[in-house]
Parts: sequence; C-alpha cells; structure tokens
Amino acid sequence: MPPKPIIETKELFKKFGRKNAPATNGVSLKIYQGHVIGLIGPNSSGKSTLQRMLATVLEPTSGSIKYHGRHVRNGHQKDRLRRNIGYVPQGDCLYGDLTVQENLLLFSEPYGIKKRTRKKRIDALLEQLQLTERRNYLVRNLSGGMAKRASIAAALVHNPKIVFMDEVTMGLDPTSRLEIWKLIRELKQNNVTVVMTTHYLNEVQSLCDQVLILSRGKLVEDDTPGALLDKYHTDDLDDVIQKVIKKEA
Repeated sequence: MPPKPIIETKELFKKFGRKNAPATNGVSLKIYQGHVIGLIGPNSSGKSTLQRMLATVLEPTSGSIKYHGRHVRNGHQKDRLRRNIGYVPQGDCLYGDLTVQENLLLFSEPYGIKKRTRKKRIDALLEQLQLTERRNYLVRNLSGGMAKRASIAAALVHNPKIVFMDEVTMGLDPTSRLEIWKLIRELKQNNVTVVMTTHYLNEVQSLCDQVLILSRGKLVEDDTPGALLDKYHTDDLDDVIQKVIKKEA
C-alpha cells in the first residue's frame, strides 16, 4: 500500500496587492514523511509564499491544504498542528537583547514542555549545533552563522515532525553550510520532514529526495533530483533551472 502524504495541496492560490497578481498560481503537490524537499526557482517565483502557507504562517487566498489527510480550518486545529511544525524564516527571528539560552527557553514556553525535558532538549540542541559555549551570548553579538544555528535551534526546541527552512544557508561560510547539511541529514534519519528553499542547487542535489520547481507562481516540475537531471539531459540542476525558465518564458 503506497504511503499517504503528510501534506497535500490542491489549486493553491495566494494573491497580494491591488493588482491581485498571484504569488502562487494553482499549486498542487504532495509531501511525504521523512523526505527532504527542495523548493527552488528564480526570484519572485513564489517559493517563500508557498512555504509560509504550508507552515500555516500565511493563509491561502483559495485552494486547499490537507495535513495527514485532513483540512485544518479553525484556530484550535492549527494550534495542535503547529506543535509538530518548526519554521526557520529567512531573516532574523530571535531577540537580539536575549541570550541564546533565553531565546530557546522563551520559544519553548508555548508548547508546555516539562521543565526537566525542556532543559535536556535545549542542552542537546546547543551541543548538536555547536552552540554550548555561546549559550550565554546575546544573540546580537553572534556571527551570522551562529545566529542562524540559534534560529534553527529555536525551531527545533519542541521536537517538530516537519521543519520548514527558508534560505538557511544563504551568506554562510562553507564550514557553517556543511554543519547545517549535517543537521538536515540527521533530521531525515529521525524521520523528520524538511522543506527547504535555497538558491544553492548543490544542496538540493546532495540532500533532497524531492524537488519542487516554481516559475511565476506555478509548480512546473515535481520529481527526484536524478529524474530531473535525466529528463533535461544534464548533470547539473542549474542547467535544469535555466531550461525550465526558458520553457516557461
């Protein structure tokens, strides 16, 4: 029996502004547990908008999203769902005047985690993300790479089953990028689903089970990295993107 998707969308639209131009234009997709999904495409293709809707941060204009086969319509249902969702936005999301540990304590509070469990979880995340020595640093004094690791820790503090990462390696040095790659692989090993947007296509080839390519708000490709490389007769996802953009122009 084939596995059931944990997230399924049908004809998902999101429109902004007076012109009412769709940022996402009828997107239908399926996402499965324990997969790493690369959400890619040119700038202004709708990647972040789609991800924010999937993470329940943004309401769609029309269309449907199902989580584990069920629509989530009211606030109570969304609150329950969000207990299993972690979200790392592209920009800053932590409080600069608080320490790393204070931020993690603050972000863990809404989930009702027991004090002892919370301490163990925070200690484990600090060690996993190599932040133990910086636990008492103010976030505003961290380097870009360390601040991003702290943001990821905040998204994981409640042990979510689905994690959304929006350009988490953008602007980081190679060592920091590889550490985040390692973390994503560890999440996958623990059957956590990761949906990541990125412009670094070597990340997609190295990490992802499924690639979703958006162009002008439309989902134009949905397949494995290998299948896309075969389809477009290339060994480089950059070439795939260029061919997709040319085809859609």
